Amino acid sequence: MEKIDKDKRNQIFDEIVSSRHSIRAFKEEKPPKELIEGIIEAGMLAPYAAAAVGDKQDFRRFFVFEKDTNSIKTLATRMKNKAAEGIQHFENLIVEKPFMKSKFQPFLKRLNMVVDKGVPGVNTAPYFIIVAELRGIPPAEQESLAHVLENMWLKATALDLGFQLISLTSQMAEDDELMKLLGLPVNKFALNGCAIGYPAITPSATPRPDTLKATRWME
Repeated sequence: MEKIDKDKRNQIFDEIVSSRHSIRAFKEEKPPKELIEGIIEAGMLAPYAAAAVGDKQDFRRFFVFEKDTNSIKTLATRMKNKAAEGIQHFENLIVEKPFMKSKFQPFLKRLNMVVDKGVPGVNTAPYFIIVAELRGIPPAEQESLAHVLENMWLKATALDLGFQLISLTSQMAEDDELMKLLGLPVNKFALNGCAIGYPAITPSATPRPDTLKATRWME
């Protein structure tokens, strides 16, 4: 492999980070399997909480769902059910605390869209990947999952593939039927997931705060 000098590596990294987007519309064309494997490998290389998982070697798992398969249809149904449970939960909270209604409404709107139209990215993208991270003490599994998905997102961007984080996946770790489908015990793993495919539409860059104004050098 050709060695790239430091300045070139830095330039490439900056280009990848600045061009990273959340993609919400995917082409029907399915990316080659080897590209998906490369994205998963990038996720496997992410940091993990060694103190929490001890000497266990299978602390991180990946489950790849392909569009229109029986497994992704089952997952889509389970996630719609979870969204419906969430709607009921928040509606009950609003009854108890009506002054919170305005705060809950945006999230309720999103949950209702999931129930009506399905989870964006789940069975609409060519691939949906669930990442499972072993829970431990101290509880750092969500931080580890964040590292995994960021690595996967940057790798997908480098490969000109679209990536969408599906945060509802994190709420599925207590779903008995889904965990049975994955072959994992309930309460032992935390989950998160992402949709991957060729982007149908690439959005414009999202405005960010001025870095200099947001940074304070402490004396």
